[in-house]
Amino acid sequence: VQYVNAHGQLDRHIDIYQNWPGFFAFAAWLGKAAGIATPLAYAKWAQLVVELAALPLLRLCYAELGLTQRQRWAALLLYPAANWIAQDYFSPQAFGTLLSLTIFAIALRWLRPGQGCPAAQRAAFALLAAGVYWVLVTAHELSPYIVAVQLGALAVTGRLRPRWLPLGLGAIAVAYLLPRLSYVSAHYGLLQSVGSFFSNAAPPSFAFGTVPASETTIREAAKALSAGIWLLALIGAGQAWRARRSGRVSGRDAVPAAALLLMTFSPVLVLAGQAYGNEGILRVYLFSLPWAAALAAVALIPARPAGRRRFHLAAMLAPAAVAAAVVLFLPAFFGNDSSNVMTSSEVNTVTGFLRTARPGPVYSAVGNAPLSDTARYNLFPLPTVFGSGGVAAARPASGVLGEVERDALSYTRGRGPAYVVITPSMVTYMRAMGIAPPANITRLLADLARSPRWRLVAASHGTYVYELPAPDRSSR
Repeated sequence: VQYVNAHGQLDRHIDIYQNWPGFFAFAAWLGKAAGIATPLAYAKWAQLVVELAALPLLRLCYAELGLTQRQRWAALLLYPAANWIAQDYFSPQAFGTLLSLTIFAIALRWLRPGQGCPAAQRAAFALLAAGVYWVLVTAHELSPYIVAVQLGALAVTGRLRPRWLPLGLGAIAVAYLLPRLSYVSAHYGLLQSVGSFFSNAAPPSFAFGTVPASETTIREAAKALSAGIWLLALIGAGQAWRARRSGRVSGRDAVPAAALLLMTFSPVLVLAGQAYGNEGILRVYLFSLPWAAALAAVALIPARPAGRRRFHLAAMLAPAAVAAAVVLFLPAFFGNDSSNVMTSSEVNTVTGFLRTARPGPVYSAVGNAPLSDTARYNLFPLPTVFGSGGVAAARPASGVLGEVERDALSYTRGRGPAYVVITPSMVTYMRAMGIAPPANITRLLADLARSPRWRLVAASHGTYVYELPAPDRSSR
């Protein structure tokens, strides 16, 4: 966002974000219009705003899907309670989630057969959906394809007109991808994962040593929450199907079990084409969640004939399920806050250094710091020291600094500086993920302090930035 503000244009050679800049360009415009210097001033409100903004869109969708009033409320409670993915921060993912729900709200409300809308009005709403979809295409790489697949599920079950709309929208996504295909293939191996469904479906793994018990608890809570919602969705689909077959509900009041079931589980199809950095399965769960929550609400609150209002034990199923979801949500979503939360001192020290430093590689202990939060982010490559892919991952603690120095001199060819950044959140992250013993950080800091070649350029409350200056060639 700050790059766009500073330069007023994009450079597609820098990274994937500049090739899918919709969210960042929007945020840059918003900041300019509101007179806000940096997104850091308001980004902390993103999670609350995104979650609240999703609720009216979801409620409109649930009303059009035939859920009763009590089922809608149950679904609206289950959705945020089961949304442990943490996509709702200041990001293209959060922006894309709201755009996607907007498209579904338009499709379910105004593009459903039997609405009696004039042809011109239906065409106008189809164009509106296509316009929102275009913004989604420019904002996120994977979301448009999942949305097209789910709209296809609505079309094949007779819940969407025109039926060709998903194909038309998918063509927009492909047309946007084609000019960028060479970049994506070169940097992310897009074509290499095509057809590798099971490896694409593997969840991300961050541990490189012994996983602490606390991290195991966090992961198991997330798995249990996901599996529980999907299981309830299957039960709800069965109940909706039986209710329709028995004649207890019919017509517009019937929950479309087939459509909801396909919308819940059809996103897995994208895993046949892309792993998305092993986060594909997380996107599948996120996009299935609105519809899984709807089916779960049907399972927990079966439709009853009018007039039956007697209390019985089954009435406690929905509150119990929401409570259980919240219990699992707390560790799944907040469990890693010890490393996710970064102090103002840490952020200000790192970003202040990056605003004025000479360009060069920044070696971080692990990639868990505010290292890309300035308009100059593209000038500082970000290799890591420890963990998978770290330049000194296999080195004993005594040889880490030497390995970093050799890599830095090879990278810069002696023509520019290199840096090492260590922050409290990095140390906490390493401990939480079992990446390396904390003693490795202690030894690295001690070696940096003793080395005549490295000099301390910034320090504050446990955040340290060391510089390896370029060799002085003036005496040669």
